[in-house]
Amino acid sequence: MENNFIPRSQSSLGFFAIIRESFKTTTRNGKVLGPILLLVFISFSLLDFAQMYLLAPVINDFASLLAKYPNMVQDFSYNIDQTNYSGALTDVREIILVKLLIMAISSIISLTFFVATVSSSYEAYTAKVLDPKDLTLMLIKSWKRPLVTSFYMILLTLGTVFLYLISMTITTILAANSWVLFSLGAITLSIPVCYFYMASLWIVSMVVSVLEEGFSGVKAIGRAADLMKGKRLKASLMMVFFAAAYLVVQQVASYVVANIDLNRSTHLAITIPFSNGFFSLLQLFMLVAYTVFYHEMKTCHDEKEGRGFYIPIAAGEA
Repeated sequence: MENNFIPRSQSSLGFFAIIRESFKTTTRNGKVLGPILLLVFISFSLLDFAQMYLLAPVINDFASLLAKYPNMVQDFSYNIDQTNYSGALTDVREIILVKLLIMAISSIISLTFFVATVSSSYEAYTAKVLDPKDLTLMLIKSWKRPLVTSFYMILLTLGTVFLYLISMTITTILAANSWVLFSLGAITLSIPVCYFYMASLWIVSMVVSVLEEGFSGVKAIGRAADLMKGKRLKASLMMVFFAAAYLVVQQVASYVVANIDLNRSTHLAITIPFSNGFFSLLQLFMLVAYTVFYHEMKTCHDEKEGRGFYIPIAAGEA
């Protein structure tokens, strides 16, 4: 019997098509992504509770010292005799130490979450579901590359911020009075555009680092920027969509909790799991969406270079 199915490029996927394919991929890969999501949710919630437990007495002690010595901050600034403030210095050191420890553990969890989600989602989207053993091997093999890429993206982001500050300073000094507000307004309006593009570039470059061997750091960023040519608006709109979704749910949750009379312990017991649960779920879906988006960009890029393309399985064929 003749097969009437004609493969066609997935490079025509639009914004809503990518979201739809992401839902399908997440469902198809649920047996892998479910345990990953649960572990990440529990880990982040435990970290938040541990941080609150460790820092609450230290912060209370620091606040009491600040109330007792209202000029403490000013004395620190002018390096005045700080004998009475030794307890406050100890509190500050403990707060910084705990914060750094929490940040380090959170970074490890986030990196593992990123690599596991991107790797398993890409395989699921292209007709294969990883088993735990294969996923572990991919984690061990590729975790360094996105870490290096993130470091260079941090440098690039700091450079962009510095460039904006320099531009605004020069504009304020050199522009004629009638053009100062217009110039500053144009620069200010470009900030969110640049922010969402840089955020998208960051994620796509890390996806490249995970899925393509030999690509990390500046090379991965360049590869991502090359793949995103002509699709920067789509990538930025995806980031706007996820940022808006998170903001809306956070605002609704804050409003609901604020209007319910709860003690502090109950408040934390509700808000921490809720925030972490939604954030983890949203982050997982965002990573799946950008993995699908990466496949779409790579397919289009390969078509232009005459390499052909791979068609992912349909949802009903899983």
